[in-house]
Amino acid sequence: MSRLALMFVRFASSAWVGASVLFVINGVRQVTSGKFESIVTDQLVLLRFPAYYLMGFVLVGLAFLGTFATGDWMSFRRRATLLTLFGLATVVMIFDYLVIYLPLAKMIDPPGQPRPGSFRTLHQWSMRVNTAHLMLVFLGSLISSWPGRYERET
Repeated sequence: MSRLALMFVRFASSAWVGASVLFVINGVRQVTSGKFESIVTDQLVLLRFPAYYLMGFVLVGLAFLGTFATGDWMSFRRRATLLTLFGLATVVMIFDYLVIYLPLAKMIDPPGQPRPGSFRTLHQWSMRVNTAHLMLVFLGSLISSWPGRYERET
C-alpha cells in the first residue's frame, strides 16, 4: 500500500505541474494571438478555469493524502516537508480561487463587457499567486521523486 501511495504522490504532483503549465501556455497563446474577440476569450476563461481549479485540488489533494500513506518508503523528514509543501500549495490555491479568481470571473461575466480598473491588478496578483502555488507543487514533486537513502530496495 505504501509503494502505491508513493506512486500517487509522484504521479499526481508531476501531472499537476505539467497540466497547469500546458494550461497557461494555451491560455497565453489564446489571448495574445489576436484570433479571438474579447467576448470569446471571456467565455473560454469562464468555461475552463473551474476545471483548472478542480483538477488542481484533486491532483494536489491526492499528492497530499498519498504522502500520509507512504509509510517507511519515505523518511519522516521528507514526508513532513512534502505535507508542508502540498498543504501550503492547497491553501494558496484556495486563496487564489476565493480571493482572486471569483472576483475576476465576476468582472468578465457577462462576457465582452468593459473591464474595471481593478481587473489588471487582480490579474497580476493571480499570476504571482499561481506561480508561487506551482513552485510549491514543483518542489514537492521534485523532492518526492528524488532518490532517498531511506527508501527500501525492492
